[in-house]
Amino acid sequence: MPSRFAATLILLGSVTLAACTTTPSASDEGSERFMRLAADLEQRGDPATAAGLYEKATQQPHAPLQAWLKLGDTRLTLSDARGAERAYQQALELKPDSADALLGLGTAQLRQGKLERAVTVLTQAAAQPGQPQAFNRLGIALILQGHAREAQAAFNDSLRQLPNDLDIRSNLALAYALGGESQRALDTVRSVNESARALPGHQRNVLLITVLAGTEQDISNLRLDQIPEADRQPLLVEARRIKALNDVQAQARALGLVDSH
Repeated sequence: MPSRFAATLILLGSVTLAACTTTPSASDEGSERFMRLAADLEQRGDPATAAGLYEKATQQPHAPLQAWLKLGDTRLTLSDARGAERAYQQALELKPDSADALLGLGTAQLRQGKLERAVTVLTQAAAQPGQPQAFNRLGIALILQGHAREAQAAFNDSLRQLPNDLDIRSNLALAYALGGESQRALDTVRSVNESARALPGHQRNVLLITVLAGTEQDISNLRLDQIPEADRQPLLVEARRIKALNDVQAQARALGLVDSH
């Protein structure tokens, strides 16, 4: 478990049926109605009820791909990774090359600790155009397997598409630190600490990386204004504990890399 440090089936009829295909069937309207209601509940902050309605949408004849994707997304929100995995698998039955379904499936597998499966699926998702989060989650899966260099490559690919994402930059810095590249880790995390958008979790990672890089003496010079004074010493003790672990996989599991979506 992480410490405090802490992814339309179109049916074409014949020309003689063109008039019929322009009019939604009752079942199509049923799916759309359930999805509209579910989306409204999501916006109101009720993902549990929304998931039930998305599931009803998937049970309608000819349920669209989007219904399965939204069901998977809400189940992930509810921390039901196994249920999300099943929903995304159903989505892939409709469209095997769906980038959204592949990303969702890989994410659900990652959250269940199915790392080999997650790496395989997230690699497929990352091969699709414009999938920076697929690369980010692939990097997380790889570092949890102890593959620091491969994780660094994945995070770099993600960062090239989202250069201002502080979560991805923090993950890259952690991967450098775990790979023994202390200076690159410090150089990478510096911009995170200097950003006006830095959150408490980012500052915790800055502290952690500073310790992992062997420069604990520099902590007094860090901007840690979002971490209460009372929390800093326990975080420092935790950072030292992680640094003392001899196994990269054990260190990665203790880190709590960031998956912000």
